[in-house]
Amino acid sequence: MKIQGKALEDLKDELLRSIEGRTDDEKIEILRRRYKIDWDIPRYGDSYTRPCKFLYAQVFTYCSSAELELELNFFLFLVNFFGQLFGFCFNEENTVFLGCTCPCGNKQIILYYSIAFRD
Repeated sequence: MKIQGKALEDLKDELLRSIEGRTDDEKIEILRRRYKIDWDIPRYGDSYTRPCKFLYAQVFTYCSSAELELELNFFLFLVNFFGQLFGFCFNEENTVFLGCTCPCGNKQIILYYSIAFRD
């Protein structure tokens, strides 16, 4: 998910415009293509077959702390926004950050997290 050079409010507005009037499947596809987030989101009627919790990882590559802050803020906005739409929540207690500096000089943080579905 590279969002470099954009303001957080502009990113939010762009997302809202892009999903307006779209079906749930189209919204999930926008999330996959545009933001490289591939959540397996079952429908509300599938509550008997879906697990209550999914584990994921998201990699953030950045050059400055300001860039990382923007990417994390927008990512958390996406989690909260789509959580409202699809009935899941971000589990803060299951969150782990691992950071490294690559040999090429890029800095990366891997965020391991889980989302749980409401019944």
